[in-house]
Amino acid sequence: MMIATAALPAASRSVAALLAGEGGVPADELRRLERKLDRARGLAADAEAKEGRDAGARAWLRDLRDALYVLGDSVDDFRRAAARRHQQGRRSLRHWFTLPSNMDRNQYKTFKTSISSLNKQMDGILQKGSELGLQAINQEGQGGSSEFSCGVVLDDDTLGDIENVKNKLIDVLTERKSPNKVMIIVGDSGIGKTTLARKIHDDHRTRNAFTIVVWVSVFNDLDGIGLLSAIVKAAGGNPSGEENRVQLEAMLAAILKGKRFFMVLDDVRSHQIYENSLDAHLHVCGHGSRILITTRDESISTQMKDAYIYWVKKLTFQDCWSLLCRASCLDESLHGDILRNIGIAIIQKCNKLPMAVKIIGSVLRTKEPTREAWQRVYESEGWSFRELRDHVHGLTGAIYLGYHDLPLHLKQCFIYLSLFPEGFVIRQQFVSQLWISEGLNDERDNCSPEKTAEEYYRELLSRNLLQPEIGNDDITRCTMHDQIRSFLQFFVNDKNFTGELKTSINGNSSEGLRHVWIRSNLLRTTVEDIGAVESLKTVILYKNPLGNRSLDKLFKGLKYLQVLDLGGTEIKYIPRTLESLYHLRLLNLSLTRITELPESIECLTNLQFLGLRYCNWLHNLPNGIGKLQYLRYLDLRGTNLYQVLPSLVNLKQLSTLHGFVVNRKSKREDDPTGWPLEDLKSLDALRSLQILRLERVSDPLRVQEAMLEKKSHLKELELCCSNDDRQSEVQQEDAKTLKDVFDCLSPPHCLKSLKIVSYYGKVFPDWLPNLSNLQRLVLTDCKFCEHLPNLGQLTELKFLTITACSKLVTIKQEQTGFSSADMPSLVKFRLENCPKLCNLPSGIKNSKVLTSMQLHHIDSLQIIEDLPVLKELVIQACNELKKISNIPLLEVLIVLGCSRLKDVTEVHLSHVRIVDREIRELPDWVATNASKLQTFTIVGRAELLERLLPNHEDWEIIRHISKVYANLPDESPFFTYTKSSADFHVDQRIGERGNPSALLAAEIPHEALNISLDNSVVRTSRVGVPRVPLRRISTLKRAIRHYLVPYLIMAAILMQVLSYLLQNRTSREIRLVQTLFIFFTTVFLLLLVFLE
Repeated sequence: MMIATAALPAASRSVAALLAGEGGVPADELRRLERKLDRARGLAADAEAKEGRDAGARAWLRDLRDALYVLGDSVDDFRRAAARRHQQGRRSLRHWFTLPSNMDRNQYKTFKTSISSLNKQMDGILQKGSELGLQAINQEGQGGSSEFSCGVVLDDDTLGDIENVKNKLIDVLTERKSPNKVMIIVGDSGIGKTTLARKIHDDHRTRNAFTIVVWVSVFNDLDGIGLLSAIVKAAGGNPSGEENRVQLEAMLAAILKGKRFFMVLDDVRSHQIYENSLDAHLHVCGHGSRILITTRDESISTQMKDAYIYWVKKLTFQDCWSLLCRASCLDESLHGDILRNIGIAIIQKCNKLPMAVKIIGSVLRTKEPTREAWQRVYESEGWSFRELRDHVHGLTGAIYLGYHDLPLHLKQCFIYLSLFPEGFVIRQQFVSQLWISEGLNDERDNCSPEKTAEEYYRELLSRNLLQPEIGNDDITRCTMHDQIRSFLQFFVNDKNFTGELKTSINGNSSEGLRHVWIRSNLLRTTVEDIGAVESLKTVILYKNPLGNRSLDKLFKGLKYLQVLDLGGTEIKYIPRTLESLYHLRLLNLSLTRITELPESIECLTNLQFLGLRYCNWLHNLPNGIGKLQYLRYLDLRGTNLYQVLPSLVNLKQLSTLHGFVVNRKSKREDDPTGWPLEDLKSLDALRSLQILRLERVSDPLRVQEAMLEKKSHLKELELCCSNDDRQSEVQQEDAKTLKDVFDCLSPPHCLKSLKIVSYYGKVFPDWLPNLSNLQRLVLTDCKFCEHLPNLGQLTELKFLTITACSKLVTIKQEQTGFSSADMPSLVKFRLENCPKLCNLPSGIKNSKVLTSMQLHHIDSLQIIEDLPVLKELVIQACNELKKISNIPLLEVLIVLGCSRLKDVTEVHLSHVRIVDREIRELPDWVATNASKLQTFTIVGRAELLERLLPNHEDWEIIRHISKVYANLPDESPFFTYTKSSADFHVDQRIGERGNPSALLAAEIPHEALNISLDNSVVRTSRVGVPRVPLRRISTLKRAIRHYLVPYLIMAAILMQVLSYLLQNRTSREIRLVQTLFIFFTTVFLLLLVFLE
C-alpha cells in the first residue's frame, strides 16, 4: 500500500543511496530523477488534500504511485542481480573500474533504460499536475500529532438510554408467549446496532434463558449456504465447506434439537435472507428459541413476517456532547462554556451517530482546545465527501477527516488494512509483521520496528479507527468497521484486492495489482492465476485448499513478492525454486503438512518473519536458516523437531523465538536434537521467547550463559519442561536440580508476561516475586509445588491463572503467601485442578478491580469470602465448598456440580445458574436469595425439577423469583416460569417421564397462574383454586396399555368365532358383519380412552 506523500521521501532516499554507492549506476539519469521526485512531493500533498472531491487529482496520484512502483521494481531488480553475483562469488577486473564486479554491462543498460523511461514518465506526471492546477505545499507540520493525552475510549456503550433499551428487548426475547420468533434491529451504519446486540447477547438474563447462545457476523459475500455454514460453525459444528444445504440443515438440527436457542445475525443484507428462510433453524429448537438480526437494510423488516422490529434511535445532543468530550479528552469544566456551541454544531455534522462523534473527537484531541481550532474542523471540506457508493451522512465525512488527520507514516499503515477481509479479526502481531515487511514503519533510533508498529496499532485504536475485539482484555485483537473498510478501498481498489482473482478487478486490469488476499471460501482462484500477476508484492492464501500444483510457477513468476502466507493450505513440500523470492520478507507455512524445507531458503537474505507453527510433519530444519541475518521472527510453536541443525547465534535481530528446544550438551554438534541454551546469549533483541525441554539441562552454570537478565527488551517468556514420566512422584535430587536451573534463568525486570509449564521442582524459583512489571502470570502443571512464593511485589499483575498444580496445599500469608497490600491491579483470577488447595490467597481481597473469578476442581476449598469488588463467580466441581460469604457486589453466581454448598450470604445476587445432575432438592441458600433474583436457571434430574412444580415441595422457593428456567440434564427445557405474568409453561416432551397428572396452583396475589403444555393452556381462576387438571401424554400411554392389548386379544378371538358361526353365509355378508363388529368395538375403545 502506498501513500504518495509518504513514499516519495523513501524513493528519494533510495535514489540517493544508489548515487552514494560504489558506482556502476546511471548517475546522470538518477540525479534527474531525484530532482523530479523532490518537485513531485509538494504537488502530491496538494493532490491528496483534493482527492476526496477531485477525480483528476485521484487519477494524478494513481499515475504517480504507478511510477513509484516502477522505480521500486527497477531498484529491486538491480539489487537482486547484484546479490546473485555476490552469491556466485564472481569477480573480474571491472571491480577496479567504474562498473563493479557484481553488475555486468547488460544489467547496467537495462537499469539505465528503465530510469530513463521513468524520467520521461515523471515529466508527463509533473506536466499533468500543472494542468490540474496543483500547487506545491510545504508538508512541514502536516499530518497531525502522534501524541495523545488519554488512551483508548472503550466504554461509550453506556451512554444514552442503551441500558433501558437492552432490558426492554431482552424482555421481548425471553417472553414465552411472544409470537415474534425473530427480532430485527434496524439503523444506519455507526448508530450502535452491533453495540446494542452485543449487550443483549452478553447479558446474564439472555445467557440464563437460552441453552445455546451464538453470534454470527454476516459478511457481504456470504450467500445462503455460506450463511448457513457460518451458523453451524458458530453453534459448535465443524462444516468442511463442501456440504449442501440439506446436509448443513441436518448438522444444525442435530446440534439444536430440543434446545432453547438464541442466535444473533449481525449486519445482514437483503440478499442473504428472505421470508420464512429462518424457519428451518427454529423448528428443531426447544420452545422459546429466538433469532436477533441487525441490519441497515430497511427492506428486511418488510420481508420477515411476524418479526419484532426495533429502530435504533440517535443519541441526544447532551449524550453526544458527553461522548465528544471524552473522545477528545476535553476537560468540560475548563473549556465547556467556550466550546459547547461549536461542539454541538460539529455533532450536527456527525448526524448524531456515535461512531462519527468518536472519530471526530479523536481528531479534536490533536487540536488546541480553542474555538478557532474547532471551527476549522467544522468548516473542513472533508464533510462534503460523498464519493462512496454506500455513503452515510455524517459518518463518511467523519471518517474522511479522521483519515486525513493521520500523520503520513500512520496513514500509510492504516490504508494497508484495507487488504484484510470483511469482519476479519486483526491481530496486532500479524499486522505489525505486515507493516514491517512492506517497509511502512519509520526507522527510529533506539526503538525496534516491533515497538514502533505496536505504537502505530495503539494509536489507530486510540483514534477510534479500529475497534478492540469484544472480550479481549489486552486489546491485541481488533476489528475494522465495514464503512471504514469501504472508505479505504475506495482509494486503493486498483492496487488491493480481497476475494476471487480475475483478469479484471473492479473494472481495472489485474496488471499492476500489488496486494491480494484470497478468501478461503472462494475456491475458483488457482495458483496459475496468481502467478500470472507479476507485479504482486503480497499474496495471502491463509487456509485456502490450494495444494502443491504450480507452486513452482508461483515462486518463479512473482519476483517482487515480499509477503507470502500459505498457512493452513494443503501444501506438502516447498520446491527449491523458493530461492527465486529474493525480496521475500514474510513467509508463513504454519499449519501445513510440509515435511522439510529446502536448503535454498538461505537465498532469502531479506527474510524477516518465518512462521512454522504446528507443522506436525516437519521434524528438522535446514542449516540455511542460520544464515538469514535479518530474521526477526521464528515461530516453531507446536512443531516437534527431532533434529535441529541451524545455528542461531548469528541471528542478532531475532525478536520472537518460539519453540526453542534445549539440548543436553553445550555444543550443538554433540547433541543435534536441540539448541544449546548458550545460543541465546547473543540474541539481545528478543522480545518474546519460548524455551522447551528445560529438564534436559543438568548444569545450572550453562543457564547463566543464556544471560536472560541482560535482555532489556524481553516482554514475554514461556518456560516449559516435559515431565510425562513423572506423573506420581519426582526424585528429590531431580527437583533440586531443576530448581537451581530455573533460579539461574533470572528473567529481566521488564518482563510483562510469564508462563511456566510442567515445572517439577518442589519450590518455585526465587526470582518470581521480584518481577515488578509483570502483568500476566500463568502457572500450569506444576504438580509438585506445595506453596506459592510471596507475590506481594507484583503490584502490576492483572491476570493470574493457576492450573493443574495438584500438590498445592495452602497459601499461607505469614510464611510464603500474600500480604495485605498484594495485587491491587488484579482483574481476573482463575484456579483450576488444584485439589489440595484449602484457601484462596488472602491478597486478592485487596484488588480494586477483581470483578471476575473462576474456580474449577478445587476439591479441598471450603469457603470463599471477603472479596469486596467481585461481581461474577464461576465455581465447578469444588466438592468440599460449603460457604460463600461477604461478597457484597456479587451479582452473578454459576455453580456447576458443587453439591455441598449450603450457605451463600452477604451477597447481592441477581443471576444464578446451577448445573448439578446429582442433587435431589434445591440447596437452602437458593431460598435465602430467591426474592432478589432476576433469573434462576437449574439444570438437573427430573426428580429435582418435579419438586419445583406448583404446589410441590420447592414451589414456594421459586415462585418469588422473577424468571425461572428448568432444564433436564441434556439441557432440554422442562419448564419456564415468569413471576410478573404468572405464566408457568411445561415442555410437552417431559410428560413422558411419568410426572403427576395434576399440578397445584399456589396463591399468587392479584394474578391467576397460567399453566400451559405447549399450545394447550388451562387458566386457573383467581386465588384459592385448589387443583388444575393437566393432560399429559402419559395418560394416553396408560390408557393404551390398559385397553388396547385386551382389545386386540378379544377382537382376534371374536373374529374366529364369527367366522365359524357365519361359515354358511356368503362372503359379502361375512365381511359386512366383521366390519360392523370392528367399528363398534373401536368406538367403545376410544370412549374408554377418552374417559380415562
